[in-house]
Amino acid sequence: MTRDEWLTQGQTLLGKDILRWKFKCPCCGHITTVEDYKKAGAPEAAVGFSCVGRWLEVHKEAFDDKDKRKITCNYAGGGLININPVEVDGRKVFEFGV
Repeated sequence: MTRDEWLTQGQTLLGKDILRWKFKCPCCGHITTVEDYKKAGAPEAAVGFSCVGRWLEVHKEAFDDKDKRKITCNYAGGGLININPVEVDGRKVFEFGV
């Protein structure tokens, strides 16, 4: 899909306030708002691309099946294994957390 189509889909599903848009990490399933990324100090390019846990002091390792804590992970969309499910203008990103 194109960036414009993706933005339209986001507005339809989550409203016009982008800070309240939610994204679901494909690795740990944590749903995070854009505002949460900003509060964690994540760069803008990380929103909906890497798990917010990368910028939080407490997180679990991505793909760690033994760690059963219901917390964020340190998954990076730009890493060796990219499981981001949505493609927008050639870049794979998280699905919206609706």
